[in-house]
Amino acid sequence: MFDLRIKDGTIVDENGMYSADIYVKDGKISMLCTGTERYEASTTEDASGKLIFAGAVDSHMHIGEYQADFEDMQTSTMAAAAGGVTTCIDMPLNLYTPSVLNAEAVALKKKLLLQESYVDFGIWGGLTPRSIPFLQDMHKSGAISFKAFLSGGGNDFDAPSLGEVRRALMRIKDFDGLAGFHCEDASIISFEKERILKETAGSRQDFLNSRPLSSELIATENMIELARETKAKIHICHVSHPDVARRIERAQDDGIDITAETCPHFLVFTEQDYLLKGCSYGCAPPLRSRESRDELWEYVKKGVISNIASDHSPGLLENRNDDYQTACQSGYGISGVQTMFQTMFDQAVHKRNLSPTFLTRILSSNPAKRWGIYGKKGAIRVGFDADLVIFDPEKEWIIDQNQLFYKVKLTAFHGMRGKGSIEKTFLRGVSIYDGSGITVKKGFGKSVKG
Repeated sequence: MFDLRIKDGTIVDENGMYSADIYVKDGKISMLCTGTERYEASTTEDASGKLIFAGAVDSHMHIGEYQADFEDMQTSTMAAAAGGVTTCIDMPLNLYTPSVLNAEAVALKKKLLLQESYVDFGIWGGLTPRSIPFLQDMHKSGAISFKAFLSGGGNDFDAPSLGEVRRALMRIKDFDGLAGFHCEDASIISFEKERILKETAGSRQDFLNSRPLSSELIATENMIELARETKAKIHICHVSHPDVARRIERAQDDGIDITAETCPHFLVFTEQDYLLKGCSYGCAPPLRSRESRDELWEYVKKGVISNIASDHSPGLLENRNDDYQTACQSGYGISGVQTMFQTMFDQAVHKRNLSPTFLTRILSSNPAKRWGIYGKKGAIRVGFDADLVIFDPEKEWIIDQNQLFYKVKLTAFHGMRGKGSIEKTFLRGVSIYDGSGITVKKGFGKSVKG
């Protein structure tokens, strides 16, 4: 007998859509039945009229650490489960536990997530000047990829020099690892921030001016050239502008092993939202113009940008409000893991007439392939983990931040309207979200690497 049968739904594969019953045994997809055969299962879910997606793989999350009033591993991963995200890859920059800069810190992060996470997870290791000697040890300890903040990340995350990045890429190439980059040039940003503090009021426009497009372009071009020389695999995080995507496309055409992501906020909002509505729309790189946003979609549709990730970055209410300090002193980052799937479905399918298969590629199969977990995650195929999302393509919604699972009830997506809603989420064949609440205990998540 099977553990689970999901019947009469439409499976959204990366290459097409078809009707089939899904049978699950021991957490794996055991059978996809397109005929009239029926088999016994302990539990049957009726998905008539619904789409069935593979669970999303969010390759860029700041899951959070412990502090009474800040987002933590439980609330972030509860939000992921409710948002159809069954695998999160957590960034290494931590606020309240050691940043992930050595094998011991990787092991600690893994231990905490195994205790607290509601979804499966991977761990980014940090690529900083002092972590370079430990990259291979972190890889062996469970780091699935390595992140450098070229803008400087504070809290142990100094920006590495180009020489240090070059040396790190050589080491990462030796064990066939993946390096990811926050591409903004630290020298431009630090100069502009210092100038603004001396010469201006630190307004919202000043914040935009302090992180110009040239900073993102220069940093991206530098990483492309280092990847060209070292033959290492690289990934460009949160691309904000089509000019950056154009540089990446040229590098891909040259045979460089480079992928890139963008985020829902860059595909929905513009700099005018930030200027008019406030610092809850602040992010780095910053939001760009309406014309740039619309053109960025073309690079997502072409596949130059291989995946969409939330860059879920929670913050305190007072730190996203320039009534408390200038915009240039405010924090930045947008909470978006719970709303990513539904907003991108509405934007892609209902507003741009793209096939739902686009969502499977951009949210599931492409990131699973790049992070080396395809075969386990990223598709509805026999032998894969039964990470499944039952989705109503026509159900209307309005995002209310007070109804989200985030500990800090703040998101730029508050008030947004659309169509297409998650009904249920399954992880390894077990219901983890039933449309209203989380249905498993904390610690249900497993590591996807070791």
